[in-house]
Amino acid sequence: MQKLKNLVKRFIKKDGFLYKGISKIYHSLSTMKYKITNRREIKEKNKYYDSQVNRAVEILNGYHQSEYVVFYNPTWLGVAASTKGLFKNNVPLEQVFGIKNVQKVAKAVVDNQIKTAIFSQIVDGWTQVIEEIKKLNPEVKIKVIWHGNCYEFFSDYTWNLNKEVMNLYKEKKIEAFAFVRSTMYEFYKKVGFKSFYLQNNVHKKDIPMIKKEKTDQIKIGIYNADTRELKNIYTALSAMKLVPNAVADVVPINEGAKKFTEILGLETTSINDYIPNEELLKRIQNNDINIYPTFTENAPMFPLESFEMGVPCLLGNNNDYFVGTKLGDYVILTREDDPAYIKERILNCMEHKEEIMKLYEEWKKQFDVKCDKLVELFVK
Repeated sequence: MQKLKNLVKRFIKKDGFLYKGISKIYHSLSTMKYKITNRREIKEKNKYYDSQVNRAVEILNGYHQSEYVVFYNPTWLGVAASTKGLFKNNVPLEQVFGIKNVQKVAKAVVDNQIKTAIFSQIVDGWTQVIEEIKKLNPEVKIKVIWHGNCYEFFSDYTWNLNKEVMNLYKEKKIEAFAFVRSTMYEFYKKVGFKSFYLQNNVHKKDIPMIKKEKTDQIKIGIYNADTRELKNIYTALSAMKLVPNAVADVVPINEGAKKFTEILGLETTSINDYIPNEELLKRIQNNDINIYPTFTENAPMFPLESFEMGVPCLLGNNNDYFVGTKLGDYVILTREDDPAYIKERILNCMEHKEEIMKLYEEWKKQFDVKCDKLVELFVK
């Protein structure tokens, strides 16, 4: 198949009708081949997604005549934590494949007389669900929370979904958007989209607090960075190496990061794979400080989770947390690509840890009230 494709490219103009026709045939044959060779795997995957839809319908039945429900993808850990931290009427739902599943979800929303369906980010199949809801009952309000920023439009997946929801808005099938960073909210508001501002929040979960073991070492954590460029893991590890007696706790750790820590001679504790959020929150309590020096973010959950677990966290200068406060002066980084600078901020944070945690407790009380008001305004 690939040889045929390469041959066609050599002899036929890419912008011609013949090339486009052959491309469609090639795509159809490739799809057919994939379905034949991966029949069992596809069947199991579809069965799984069907069960997710059925579970969502059961939950929707429990929200009969509710003011609103919020759909979120439970496999997107940050979005899931954000949604559960802000709203009560939540419905976990992964990708929705097939017209029958689309109709099941839409019908459950309409039959249960739910006034507003909110989609926290957008997953494959959700735009079809939105269209089906409006087809069944145009009076149901549809709202979308967009957690990403403009940087993430480099991803074809994110860009295509963003394009779809913006088109649905122009068709008046989506009533409004909410953004979790003020700059995104202000931009879309200025260019004509009905926009609301939300701020992600974290509430102390039923996670038992543990007492950290006393040691001469400084344990510093970096989490959920993996291989994503924007998460800046290699600068973080470099900064940790400069901290005397530092041990880096890295979850997950990739092969590149493993090799880099070996080259640096940086002592580490690590797990290769992502771990459940509850397990992570227990783990970080053993640290003296966590760092989250990302190059670009909107409203990351981890810094707040870290503070809630009693561990201060340094974070990048690319979100709305702690801006204009004394707490922000301690923990907001302004040079995310400078290991020596981050090292000094780590040591400064360690020196003032008690004051920082007191400042956080005061800030959080006001923040909780603000978040509740923003949610109420968006829903109603």
